[in-house]
Amino acid sequence: MYKNEQLKAKLDEDFLNLINDERTRLLQLRSPWMMEDISDHIRAWFQEFYEKTMNFHAYPDPIKKGTVLVVIDETMTPLEFQETLNKKPMTKEEKKKQQDKKKAEKKKLRDKIKKEKIKEAKRRKKLKDAGIIDVGYVLASSKPIENIEKTIKQFSIDWRNIDEYLNKNHAPIKDWVIADELAKIHQELRELVDEYMRVEYELLRQALAKDQKVPYKPQKVKRAKAKKGKKKKKAVITDERPLSELYEELKDAGIIETISHKDFDEFIADFNFLADDSRDEDNLTTVGPAKADIKMVIEESMLGMSEFNITKPKSILLIGPLNSGKKLLCNIIASEIDAVFINLSPEKIFQYADNMNKFLALVMKVAKAFQPTILYIEEAHRVFIKKITPDIADINPRLIGSYINKKILKPIKPSDKIILLGTSNTPWAAKGGLKKAFQTTLLIPKCDYGTSFLLWLDLMTENAPDDMESYAYSALAKVLQAYNSGDITNNIAETLNVDRKMRLKSEALDPREFLEHFLSVQDPALFPPDAKLMDKFTKWFGKSNKFEKMRRKFLAAKAAKQKKK
Repeated sequence: MYKNEQLKAKLDEDFLNLINDERTRLLQLRSPWMMEDISDHIRAWFQEFYEKTMNFHAYPDPIKKGTVLVVIDETMTPLEFQETLNKKPMTKEEKKKQQDKKKAEKKKLRDKIKKEKIKEAKRRKKLKDAGIIDVGYVLASSKPIENIEKTIKQFSIDWRNIDEYLNKNHAPIKDWVIADELAKIHQELRELVDEYMRVEYELLRQALAKDQKVPYKPQKVKRAKAKKGKKKKKAVITDERPLSELYEELKDAGIIETISHKDFDEFIADFNFLADDSRDEDNLTTVGPAKADIKMVIEESMLGMSEFNITKPKSILLIGPLNSGKKLLCNIIASEIDAVFINLSPEKIFQYADNMNKFLALVMKVAKAFQPTILYIEEAHRVFIKKITPDIADINPRLIGSYINKKILKPIKPSDKIILLGTSNTPWAAKGGLKKAFQTTLLIPKCDYGTSFLLWLDLMTENAPDDMESYAYSALAKVLQAYNSGDITNNIAETLNVDRKMRLKSEALDPREFLEHFLSVQDPALFPPDAKLMDKFTKWFGKSNKFEKMRRKFLAAKAAKQKKK
């Protein structure tokens, strides 16, 4: 590995040296000829217009790439230019009439497209209802996909005639370097020549105005506006110490945590295979997603934290009852992308209440320097809690709430591999700021039979593979499916402790032991999450999820329509 790194460093150095050498050589040998060619071409353009129209075409502005427009034929021809000279200027009424006509044409085109879309949607629904064709999801193009396709196409063109087998020393392809540098030099020289030729152009126009005895008026030049420097805000002073020292300071304070390695395979879950088949007459799903569906959404969200430049949310909130796997998922995300785990929960940061600006500036400096980074808030509803209870009053839970958008989310750029993760068992206890702080909210659903069965099968195979009949897994999954994943995992770990494992050969394992653990061993007895509690989660999630809002709006409109009938 070390030798490969050394070789890569040497090849990179050779490549940069070749670029510098070729650029110097081309500037010395080719730049005078290139400048002369560009000047001659522009003068020929002046001459052509003067001979055919006795006038000069407006000189292209730098903001529109200058005389490059002449090369690619984006300027008017002499005939078109002559027509504009002979054309009478439009009156205000004529201009207004023309604008109204354009607006009417645009509206007509929009209405036509809308009608076609409605017609196509009705046709598809008719076909699907008749069972003739299954019109599924229509893949829409996106910029990342277009960029990938464009890159693949360009790659195939560039490397079509290159035989890498002959290039055993991995030397750079000189022809490509020369072509790239020539293009860059040509662009730089054209900008320079454009400025010189603009002076010559104005002298010609001045002489023409003198000959025609008309007043000379120089052409206004439109240049790209220089970006106005924003007023620098008073910067928060952070330590000028080395980044490694700042990192160690946060680690010693317990803000940066070392987490045990987990992967997505450890979040055992099954998909909801019935959802698509249980759609109603309006083609809406009647069954919600299962745990594996949520797991897949999280995996896809993490693509933006990898090498791919894919749009990702800046913040994700995971909600669900206790022991549903929220903290485990946060741990898995951090492990999978090998991220620095920064815990910003209230109990961790209340000690920095006197200087939160400096503390958060330090956190973001370390987060950006050691990407990818996970910023984690446990029980995030506490940050925006409606009423502070006495048991959490001493940690000042609302401390970081007012800083999240301005000091944490705003500094995160789309290219940064930083994400804010939050978990919550009671999101309804928070004010509206919780929904604003987290761009994406995911509800961890309750266990279903499929997930429960996979849990029992996987964990029992790991702990006691030959001590229980296979049919018992299905029975346990059916009876205890309402319990959360964490409850089942803890049950198996505590029931099959070291002492019980040692007695397995003499005392056979009875599936009822797991049921007794929930009802008798634990004090008080542990029961599955109440249906009313899950309804509470679903109701809160429905108010924060845009698709649920669209669903409710559609159903309300449908109900109102039926009521009128």
